[in-house]
Amino acid sequence: MPNAATGREWDEEYRGGRWGFLLDVKEVARTGAIAGWLKATGTGERVLDIGCGEGVLFGHLDRGALASYVGVDISAEALARARVDRSVARLVEADLQGFEPDPGETFTAVVFNEVLHFADDPGAELSRAARWLAPGGVIAVSMYAPWKETGGGYAKVTAMEAACVGREWTVLDALELVSQAKDVRWRLRLIRPADA
Repeated sequence: MPNAATGREWDEEYRGGRWGFLLDVKEVARTGAIAGWLKATGTGERVLDIGCGEGVLFGHLDRGALASYVGVDISAEALARARVDRSVARLVEADLQGFEPDPGETFTAVVFNEVLHFADDPGAELSRAARWLAPGGVIAVSMYAPWKETGGGYAKVTAMEAACVGREWTVLDALELVSQAKDVRWRLRLIRPADA
């Protein structure tokens, strides 16, 4: 089943329960790895979560370190369902290319949560997000990786991985996670601008 394209379509899918599985224990390895990276690198203070859905990552973040969280998603329905602490969290309805931080706002971590496969140019989105990083900040990327290593879905994963290497990035970690219970895999990258 192809993914929705508009905010209204995503809203309908959330209302219909299509994305409820993201709250399941079988998703914890992926979100937990990202939260662990932010804790280990000391970058979990000001987090931008692009493609936050229902704010699943928020529940895994180190609350002792977290000063602010901005969750961005195209679905108003997903954002309405998010269980986040509004004293530190702000939720923004926007698509991947439409989000802009508040003037002067920077982040210690930017997370692309299962969303870069919607970008025509993942490298351009990573470079754009790098402008919002505080000194020493990181970018974490998570993408579902189809088992079939041909076709459009896998090509998007390959494009994401290619965008995370090169002279402009330092790769801090690269993971492939496999859920045997779900029979799915994800590719994750933790990167930092090379000049940081």
